[in-house]
Amino acid sequence: MSSLNCSEVPEPSSRKLAAMRLSNGGWGFLIAWGMATIFTDTFSTNTEVSLGWFWLASMLGASVGLLLFFLLGRCLVDENGWRRLVLFAAAFMVLGTIILEMTVNIAAEHRPLLCVIAGFVSSIGTAALTVAWGTHYSRLNMAAIERVSALSLFISFVCYGLVLALPRTIAFATVLAFPLLSVLCLKCASSIETPLKSKAREESGNFALRGFVRLGIGVAATTLVVSLYWSFVIAGAIPLESRTFSISVLSGSITALVLMGYLLRYSRSLNLGTLYRWTLPLIAIAFSLLLFEGTNWAIAATLIVFAAQALLNLVTFVYFAELAQSTGASPVRIFGLGRFFVEFGFLIGSLIAPVALDLTPYVGGAIQGVLLIALTALTIAVMISIATQDRLAFTLGKREEHTNVSATSPSHLTSDTAADDRSGTDVFQAACNTISAKFGLTKRESEILPYLAQGYSLPYIRNELYISQSTIDTHVRHIYKKMDLHSKEEVITSVRQTVQQLTSIPK
Repeated sequence: MSSLNCSEVPEPSSRKLAAMRLSNGGWGFLIAWGMATIFTDTFSTNTEVSLGWFWLASMLGASVGLLLFFLLGRCLVDENGWRRLVLFAAAFMVLGTIILEMTVNIAAEHRPLLCVIAGFVSSIGTAALTVAWGTHYSRLNMAAIERVSALSLFISFVCYGLVLALPRTIAFATVLAFPLLSVLCLKCASSIETPLKSKAREESGNFALRGFVRLGIGVAATTLVVSLYWSFVIAGAIPLESRTFSISVLSGSITALVLMGYLLRYSRSLNLGTLYRWTLPLIAIAFSLLLFEGTNWAIAATLIVFAAQALLNLVTFVYFAELAQSTGASPVRIFGLGRFFVEFGFLIGSLIAPVALDLTPYVGGAIQGVLLIALTALTIAVMISIATQDRLAFTLGKREEHTNVSATSPSHLTSDTAADDRSGTDVFQAACNTISAKFGLTKRESEILPYLAQGYSLPYIRNELYISQSTIDTHVRHIYKKMDLHSKEEVITSVRQTVQQLTSIPK
């Protein structure tokens, strides 16, 4: 068969392009697998929800695996090795699912051991696939990252609902296929390229551990409180039947998708600020409902808690992907440590749950609700305390130096200042400071002004400063009003004139 030359190769059809875009949501199959193994009765006996030992082992294995990716991520430089790792990850998840299924048909005294084995084995796969998907997302533009994350959530709740509706045997086979579908989508979407092969990525961003740990503490505290809730459900402290519980989880997924759509429409910046504003109030409301006795209150609380958990999962995933892209740091290290804090919070919550239950005088009472509300308040305090550290998670190294220079020393503003012995950067910054003082700009408006003076777009500025689109719109509108200007071009002209005035002042 004769080969086609480049001019004869047909372009992908619109149907094929749509299928490739849809494959970006394959992370949703990974989420669906976790929901189906834990939040359905497919793998449980006597209508008990499958938490307990499997949950604990999964959280421990995932935490260890993700931490190892952070520590050893730089060793993954061989493309074939990375491909094999992802395939082995799917195989481990399938094996763990099969072992979990075996627990249904064996004697009760052997179930805990098999659940632990199933949890550890499958968690190896989930850790690797989580990092692989995070690496892929970090290659997309920021709008696409947010869009495909919402698509992943949609796929996950559709798959979860399917598992709930199918007969048990078919549901098991469906759950078994989720890891394979996730890898297939990843292969279609990104060809599973080597995440650390690019030297530019390694050289342009440096990981600042201390700043990132400060962020991770707040995330871990939030997942700890959510984990306590699920532990109280399995212990019977929050009375819910298995089927009712599963339907509440499904409803929570739909609620999270609606909230995600709202955020994409009006916030357009899914950073940790979004997490503070949306996830924590949801958790606080859910736990306050536990002050009231009754199944309906428990159903409502479960729905809200899972909506908050799903939103937490998405926002942190998007946040880490956007940080990897904007800073140039290794996505394997970012997702390794970042997702470690998510899983570590779940692990600690499951470990301290027995102690928390012992502190309550009776099961299902108001005292337990007070306990959870107190923990939620502590979480809110922790996260608010680190809210200003959003940009301190990374030291940008060379990339930051380049950004600072470009943000303060555009060549078209300093071409006439060679006679002055001060650098163009100092003159440009002095001009921006002069304008800020003259027109009474706020601190944030003063930060935005140099970007406007270079002609940067508003989406670029909001990504650089990690603020929402609505916030950047408001600040720019205020700058225009205070300076009595109407466009970015007029701002550029005003700063240029100020530069010329400063350079013309005699020494």
